[in-house]
Amino acid sequence: MSGSNKNAGDLSKVLRISTKRFGEMEFSEDSVITVLGGIIGFPALTRYVLIQRPNDAPFYWLQSLEDPTMALVLVNPVLFKADYNPPLPEGLPVELKAEQGETSLFAIVTIPPGRPQDMTANLLGPLAINPASRLARQLILDDRHYSHRQPIMPATA
Repeated sequence: MSGSNKNAGDLSKVLRISTKRFGEMEFSEDSVITVLGGIIGFPALTRYVLIQRPNDAPFYWLQSLEDPTMALVLVNPVLFKADYNPPLPEGLPVELKAEQGETSLFAIVTIPPGRPQDMTANLLGPLAINPASRLARQLILDDRHYSHRQPIMPATA
């Protein structure tokens, strides 16, 4: 991918990608998030951008820059599980170059085809992101209080 400057004062490269879900998109190089170690099932994919579209709120898209067909849905787990506060690995702040409180946790969402009301979130494998350093790591928690298939929508009677 080649980069160009939007204006003389902007030194960041512009990346262009043709995605399966969103079509042609442009991102600045300084918006790229590096997922250290990749994501479970996609270990070789490490460069992503986080997309928040107004119509998709409160969900985000984590779009791979290395595979235009790969985009994951993310959500802040506190929005549907207010007490979500798992213990984080001791070395995580150093690894993500994070100061106190800089790391945000996101849950990866699974949406069954044709059944969005049955969507679930993986609370055992959250994605920790430090927006300041643009570094992230998928965590593997060993906590019996959480599920890898936590319902997001309240059950209907």
